[in-house]
Amino acid sequence: MAICFLHRLMAVVLCTSPAGGYVHQMMYDCEYGEDISDMLFMVKNVYNQKLLTFYDSRVGKYVGFGEFGMRNAAHYNSQRWKMEQRRIQVEILCRYNARLFIKSTLDRKVPPVVRVRQTEQVDYGERSVLECSARGFFPQEVRVSWLRDGVKVTTDVSSTEVMANGDWSFQLHSYLEFVPRRGERVTCRVEHSSLPRSMDVDWDTYLLDAKHMKMTVGITCFCIGFITAAGGAAYYRWKKMSDYSPSRLGPNSGL
Repeated sequence: MAICFLHRLMAVVLCTSPAGGYVHQMMYDCEYGEDISDMLFMVKNVYNQKLLTFYDSRVGKYVGFGEFGMRNAAHYNSQRWKMEQRRIQVEILCRYNARLFIKSTLDRKVPPVVRVRQTEQVDYGERSVLECSARGFFPQEVRVSWLRDGVKVTTDVSSTEVMANGDWSFQLHSYLEFVPRRGERVTCRVEHSSLPRSMDVDWDTYLLDAKHMKMTVGITCFCIGFITAAGGAAYYRWKKMSDYSPSRLGPNSGL
């Protein structure tokens, strides 16, 4: 499929006269495909919406329309400096800007920043929703998928449209509804032309595991404290009973 790009610069001169005025427009067009060596440069002079003269870089001269246009075209073609200027403008106006355009758009690649989070904090065994956010990437073509323990998920997956950020970058958000299991690996996979290979980002279960760790540590500390307190109470009772045992009575105890 052929791709054609058009850059246009236009100068407009507005003048007034007793008859109501006139508008003279000069338009510069640069047309090119994937190969900018094949560049077409055109200059159009339009008077009150009527084309008067037309310059085509492939022909290398002006063509006039109507008596006034033909006289102007002959005058322009006789000016060597103007013809040289038009020849140079193919390079300095068309190809130069085409290179900048291609570099800033077609060749520009920015990798996405990917984050996976739980939309609402729930426990293992409870239905949850994970969000995978891919932000700041360019161009806009991107593919996001989910894996559970390395197996691609094909159900309970939804995503937004690719959204423009207004700064030549895009974002997309994908969602996975599932019931988390302890020890399971849930991965968001992002594929983009800026990446040498797909980017896999795992869901970090630290907060969920930390909650259970705190509970486990709390129960363990309680058990240790209870056992320590029970052992201390038993020792105190044994000590107290030992103070009144017969073996501690002297020989002159009166018995």
